[in-house]
Amino acid sequence: MDQALEINKPLATVYYMKEDLRQFWYCPDDKKAAEWHLNSWIVMARSSGIDMLKKFATTLEDHFDGILAYFQLFPF
Repeated sequence: MDQALEINKPLATVYYMKEDLRQFWYCPDDKKAAEWHLNSWIVMARSSGIDMLKKFATTLEDHFDGILAYFQLFPF
C-alpha cells in the first residue's frame, strides 16, 4: 500500500494543484487578490518538483498580464 501511495503522489499533487488553480477564476472582484492567488500557485508549482507543473508555471508567467486582464474585462 505504501508503495502504491508513493507512486501516485505526483498524480495527487497535480490533482490538488489543478483544483487550487480553478479557484483563481472565482477570486472576488479584486485584481489584487487574483494576482496574489496566481503568484502563489506559480510558486507552489515551481516547488512541487513536477516538471510539467513547472513548465505550466512558466506558461502562466508568460501570459500573466493577459490572464489578469480577465478581471478588468469581466468584473463581477
